[in-house]
Amino acid sequence: MSLVNAPVLGINLKQNTNSTSTAFGKYFPEVDRQPTLNTRGFAEHMIAHGSKYGLEDIQAILRMFATCLPELLAMGIGVKFDGLGVFLPYAESKKGITKAQMAGITPQEIVKAIHIRFQPDSTKLDNLAGPAFADRCSMEMRNVIVIETVKDPQTNKVKETLRTEIPINTFLSENYNGTTGSGSSSNSGSQGGNTGGNTGGNTGGNTGGNTGGNSGSGPDDNGYDPELGDGN
Repeated sequence: MSLVNAPVLGINLKQNTNSTSTAFGKYFPEVDRQPTLNTRGFAEHMIAHGSKYGLEDIQAILRMFATCLPELLAMGIGVKFDGLGVFLPYAESKKGITKAQMAGITPQEIVKAIHIRFQPDSTKLDNLAGPAFADRCSMEMRNVIVIETVKDPQTNKVKETLRTEIPINTFLSENYNGTTGSGSSSNSGSQGGNTGGNTGGNTGGNTGGNTGGNSGSGPDDNGYDPELGDGN
């Protein structure tokens, strides 16, 4: 599929397996993320749009961008790209302090991290804010994400976590019988999922298919996903 001529955003469904959530058992959307482009890949994509600049020129500019942006943010200077958005630095605190503790305090004592935040353009002409950007995306439903944890039989500790993508039509079919088999290895789990759990056994297959794993995570009623946070 061409990234230029036919952009499509795939949407998967992931089950909330947090038993303490009021949305336990429900499925929520997540983006079907594709392999990330490196600098060269992004430059080639720009050229595919008909850029008059060559690959080396574009890569040089992008490398300079990657150097200058953090430099400015490290000075507290936000950078706005018209039509895209603003990059801003913000501080994550270790702890709050009182007025009496301010004297002699150093940043290292109270600052846990400095993060880079991106705020998409929300102007009427170039609105990339969440709901508006969704309207610009051509979306299609793709897979159901099933999470299953495999525990060590001796220690009962989680040995590995299996993530299986099942096409929605396959997941809904009457012949589908779970995603994993006995769970003895990552490969056998995937093969069990692709064949409806017949190879790995019905018990493991049904467990993976029906619950998606006991220790997986998912969003709550408001779409909050413990793996991603609230995005703020």
